[in-house]
Amino acid sequence: MRKGSFRLTAALAAVSVLCQAAPHVSLAAYRQEVDTITLETEAEDVDDVAVDIGWKTEQDNGKWINDMSIGDDVTSLILIVNNLDKGADEALPDKETLDANQKTRPRRRHVTGNSRLYYMSRNVKGDWKQVFTINCVVSGGPDDDESIYGAYRAESAFGSKENPGSLLPYRKITDDDYWITDPESEDYMTIVTSKEKLDTREAVNLEYMKAYSNYGMILRPEDDAYPALIINCQQADTVDRTVSGVQLAESYVRMLIQGIDENTRIMIAGEIEDFEGM
Repeated sequence: MRKGSFRLTAALAAVSVLCQAAPHVSLAAYRQEVDTITLETEAEDVDDVAVDIGWKTEQDNGKWINDMSIGDDVTSLILIVNNLDKGADEALPDKETLDANQKTRPRRRHVTGNSRLYYMSRNVKGDWKQVFTINCVVSGGPDDDESIYGAYRAESAFGSKENPGSLLPYRKITDDDYWITDPESEDYMTIVTSKEKLDTREAVNLEYMKAYSNYGMILRPEDDAYPALIINCQQADTVDRTVSGVQLAESYVRMLIQGIDENTRIMIAGEIEDFEGM
């Protein structure tokens, strides 16, 4: 499938005009015309409109996924498209501010995010269905967000809360657990336990991240050990760029932990078309 295949053409407009021209006729009389809506690789002389891939999947049972050859060897897909408008990030507050805000801060909405996540699952007949879709935040940490584009597999799950029923190995973290960020360390991009406080330039204390680490997952690239990413919980009005990864609402992180395993491919890209060939 060529890039640009996710576009609606004038066929949609034609159906709309047809229905408006004969409002007194039942929709059933035009069923054949409605069914002829097509997706073309190129649109000529019309303004093309991006198609929601959840709608597309429902229409063709995920044939577009098979055409792009991105789900041949897996039973589920997490597709993250990093193309939403990016707002200004608010830095992660220090520990004292976090503790104080937990007592005094009013409930606020989650940040909108810079990306859209689609969770797709394939049934026994081979058809793809959308499980859910939600906005999220993609972060390259100190690097550009594009530095983490690629295909990943989930390695394990972790959290400060009890295991919610993970299909992967689950680690309940404590205030002695650190995510190692020092490239020179043999434990680089893993969780280690240390009774001694580690240098914050070389490690991130997961317990310090508070609610961000209520639940999380570690992702590894399909073709390499690095860079490993963390999926963790998104907090209201705050984007944490301490580590590279993806942040989304806690309830959805929990659902991912309960639903995905080593047979799930997680893909991150700037546009839907970029998934092809990953």
